[in-house]
Amino acid sequence: MALFNKKDIEFKVIGRSVTVPDDPRAQLMYYLDCMCTVVDLTNTSPNLQRLRNYENYSLTSDEKERLIILCVLLDPDEFIDKCIFQNDAMCLNSRNKFYEITQVNNHLLAAGNVIIGGRNRRVNKIMAFKMSWIQDYYYTPLNILLQLRPMRRHNNATACNIS
Repeated sequence: MALFNKKDIEFKVIGRSVTVPDDPRAQLMYYLDCMCTVVDLTNTSPNLQRLRNYENYSLTSDEKERLIILCVLLDPDEFIDKCIFQNDAMCLNSRNKFYEITQVNNHLLAAGNVIIGGRNRRVNKIMAFKMSWIQDYYYTPLNILLQLRPMRRHNNATACNIS
């Protein structure tokens, strides 16, 4: 990760306000959508766009399983202080906020890449969040879905095409 000289960085708030349905599937899909905004996850899972569509959260059992597996792989603890930051002030009047980091004076800056499932992934943006956001859109819905999950036998990495 590159060190930043504050005068060389510009942060631009990006994003929009959204309404996430009050359903653990939708909430976890929203978390995945946010992580896809931050990190390039193309070619990570079949139907990734479908799993990000939290407004249409009716999932097949296979889609729900893929969602759970991807979100377990995208545990926020792996990304905190790399590309997502717990920072209430940066969230302004929201529970999370996305930022684009732009380069000034031709200096190199950015966390660059993170490792997910053994693969190097490019960081697209950063996200600030409040602890209530991570609780409501990751930990609580994931725990609910895991408790409702039937026992299945298969290779989790294969299910998401991660190698």
